[in-house]
Amino acid sequence: MRFFSVLLVLCMAIAALASPSHHGHGHHSTKQPKIPKHAPAPSHKIPPRGAVIWKQGVSDVRSPLPHTYIKTEDLPTNWDWRDVNGVNLVTKGLNQHIPVYCGSCWAHGSMSSLADRIKILRKGAWPEVNLAIQYILNCGTDVAGSCYGGSADGAYQFVQQSGIPIDTCLQYDANDDECTPMNTCRNCKGPPGQGTCFPMPEGNFTRWYVDEFGDVSGVDNIMAEIYARGPVASGIDATVLETYTGGIITATQPANINHIVAIVGWGYDVPTSTPYWIVRNSWGEYWGENGYFRIVRGQDALGIEDMVTWGTPKMPAGGWV
Repeated sequence: MRFFSVLLVLCMAIAALASPSHHGHGHHSTKQPKIPKHAPAPSHKIPPRGAVIWKQGVSDVRSPLPHTYIKTEDLPTNWDWRDVNGVNLVTKGLNQHIPVYCGSCWAHGSMSSLADRIKILRKGAWPEVNLAIQYILNCGTDVAGSCYGGSADGAYQFVQQSGIPIDTCLQYDANDDECTPMNTCRNCKGPPGQGTCFPMPEGNFTRWYVDEFGDVSGVDNIMAEIYARGPVASGIDATVLETYTGGIITATQPANINHIVAIVGWGYDVPTSTPYWIVRNSWGEYWGENGYFRIVRGQDALGIEDMVTWGTPKMPAGGWV
């Protein structure tokens, strides 16, 4: 009898060691996020899928801004970069929270908008460029942020300085890893289960850069920026988004910015006479309206019009296509 009791205990111990949560594949990561040295202390309660968000207060603007050459009356009633004369000019949906939770919304909102703008400038040509957000977590902590939180303008500043590879160079793992050549661009070889990985040499992969970046405020100015050059990164309070399933969000409070999203267009709902923004989140396509949501426009709802940042891609040596 004692033998079977001991055997039962051993089996339970082995099962615990083999469980997904023991190996870091459960709901929580055991790795603590890097806290950027310039990160502020939270000023309010952060919702479950929010993060600490701040502005670096940096910009590099050298060209005329769209609101200086586009008249408000020339802006269309509806504009959606997902459907421009039947052509989708936004990049793929993202999920910042897999394989583990990471407060990297600031990187997802800014880099997805930058990737959209690359696609727009390339007129949707193949191959689509999707940027390696993991690289910013690995190497941009001091400038941009980490899984603890960050800033969209800091992300643009970092990519202007250092560039960013595409996501087939470095898969997203939702952790703050060390900044090394291996954690910049890598490849691996077999056999399965026994293979090894190695860094790709510089020159064997492309880095994409930001040319200019800055902020934009005012509803008409934001619309002009989106219409002329593409999606923008925007701060928002994520509290209401936690329970969103669809429709136009009309709640305006709370408005403590703790999340970054990307505004890709706008529209007008005739039955309710409601102007709205079309916004991409980074919580997976099973969330909201296939990863997107709509929110009332012109009322700074949930702070959506408070912290809007844009970045323009730098043209590569070979041109856009």
